[in-house]
Amino acid sequence: MDQLVVKSKTESITEDAIVSITEYGYAIVPNAFSKDQVAHALERVKYWFDVSLNNQSDRMPKLNKDQPMVYNLQAKERLFSDMVLAHPVVEGIMMHFLNDRWFTSLPNDAPNYILRSFLARSSNYRMPMHIDSFVPYVSDHPFIMQCSVLLEDQSRKNGCTVIVPKSHRSGGYVDQNAFDNAVPIEANAGDMVFWDSRIWHGALENTTDGTRWSMIATFCRWWIKQAFDIPGNIPQELYDQLDDRMRAVLGYCSVPYDDETRGIDMKRGYDLLPEKVADYKA
Repeated sequence: MDQLVVKSKTESITEDAIVSITEYGYAIVPNAFSKDQVAHALERVKYWFDVSLNNQSDRMPKLNKDQPMVYNLQAKERLFSDMVLAHPVVEGIMMHFLNDRWFTSLPNDAPNYILRSFLARSSNYRMPMHIDSFVPYVSDHPFIMQCSVLLEDQSRKNGCTVIVPKSHRSGGYVDQNAFDNAVPIEANAGDMVFWDSRIWHGALENTTDGTRWSMIATFCRWWIKQAFDIPGNIPQELYDQLDDRMRAVLGYCSVPYDDETRGIDMKRGYDLLPEKVADYKA
């Protein structure tokens, strides 16, 4: 008699999302977080927006200027990493699509993908259609993926994301004419939205007086360049609170050495994790 396999709710949600991402290029996971969790995260995002706004560089790309943004959430406080980086559904989806099977320095059941960027945003303007993979390509193996946690409801009126389903398989750069046929991703606070970085997507204009905050984590394969020096800029007191899996996701097991006198292997195990952030390349 065959053994009965009972899947957990997390496993079922993860598998359904993987099927949707594979076929359509995106997936929505409803009610991933409670109202209290979302309210607290939104409060903290707004706090960090207020305290970090004046510290942002003047060298902002055109699409980022005058947009409500908070960068590097992973370095702000542990709350954000716990919600997204350590979420079991996020981890399951990203391991399925982005883990390198030949990264044998880490356990097979652990993440070896890394965080490329982690920010919060509340769009005001219409965002042109684009891809996040830098170049289009056709393959069963994506190398960058996004996870968005909605902190406020997302609708056509307040500038929701729009996506062209299955365009992650197009192998082509974005056609701006596709904006009119894109599908609006209307979802609620507490939902998670995942997408393959190759998918054609943009955002509508926010025509309301309100905000549309969400947290967006971009994950990539370990050999992709991170948007910031994430391993070098985690506060020591925050680093001390993280487990080995989260440290690996932040890039500490694959950061390049300064030169050959320090080491040569970029695929490193937990045993070589630094005790001090200041020694992260040692």
